Amino acid sequence: MKLLVRLMLCVGLVACRGSSSEPPVATGLPAPSRPVASKQVIAGERLFADGEYGKAKEAFEAAIASNPQDARAWLDLGLVLEHERAWSAAEKAYRRAVAINPRFAQALNNLGVLARERGDLEEAAALLERAVAADPDLANAHFNLALTREDRGLLQQAEASYLRAIELAPRDAISRVNLALMYLEMRRAKEAAVQLRAAVPLVGSDLALSVAVAEGLRRSRHPNEAITVLDDAMSIAGDPPPIELLAERALSLYSLSRYEEAERSLRQAVAQDPKDPALQYALGAILLRAGKNREAQEALRLTIQLEPNGPYANRARQRLGDTHPAPSLRNH
Repeated sequence: MKLLVRLMLCVGLVACRGSSSEPPVATGLPAPSRPVASKQVIAGERLFADGEYGKAKEAFEAAIASNPQDARAWLDLGLVLEHERAWSAAEKAYRRAVAINPRFAQALNNLGVLARERGDLEEAAALLERAVAADPDLANAHFNLALTREDRGLLQQAEASYLRAIELAPRDAISRVNLALMYLEMRRAKEAAVQLRAAVPLVGSDLALSVAVAEGLRRSRHPNEAITVLDDAMSIAGDPPPIELLAERALSLYSLSRYEEAERSLRQAVAQDPKDPALQYALGAILLRAGKNREAQEALRLTIQLEPNGPYANRARQRLGDTHPAPSLRNH
């Protein structure tokens, strides 16, 4: 399962800023893939970085009023509009940037992400291929192209794009985790483990990434390593820890036959959301394996009650009818 985290759209103030504050000068050469920002745009990007989104938007609109052909200002305006969740207006701003500069890789990348998110994979692929052709060193465009190719079932091409993104941004954990999860779907567990181990020191305080890395390690048959990652995450998670963290820890403990610890971890998750049928089913499965049949039956019956037509209800019915249960927990 693909990690539900995507690299952020290029923010001009971080990834696109040039070394000069002067606008580009026409030279007769092909348009640059990373246009230089004007002084007005740089001021707006600083406001954006400081969270002053309204003022940033005013600065970008003023830059466009001064120079309607300022592709960088159109890109940054699109970023503010995305922040406002004005998707259609953001897309129009990005398209305006590309109309001004057809080689503007960041604008092509952002358009490609929007196309992918609305399900237009063919257009997304075309835009992202243009982005990486215009700027072969743009790591997030390679990453987004990898996601799009994976969505289209072009796994070998997706692998090449993930590896290029990792080459360009070796300290980014997200590309490694997504590649590893794809490897697991391809039954290439050893290669998945290599990428996951490389991601471990890169996740920092990102709990979602920690859970994803641990899931991958568990699924690649390294649950002890998964527990180490999860325990590190638990130490900084606060109280109560996130449900996803507790549930993945329970699954990893279950893989190690540490049923009592798995039960404690999952009960903490259930306490936060007792109406989640997936959690109730997982708890029932653990309790069955631990020999606590009566408690297990209660959890499995509750699973059915919470969502009678759901996938976990059907599994719960099978467990309740199995006199010698051998439960199989869900993968996240």
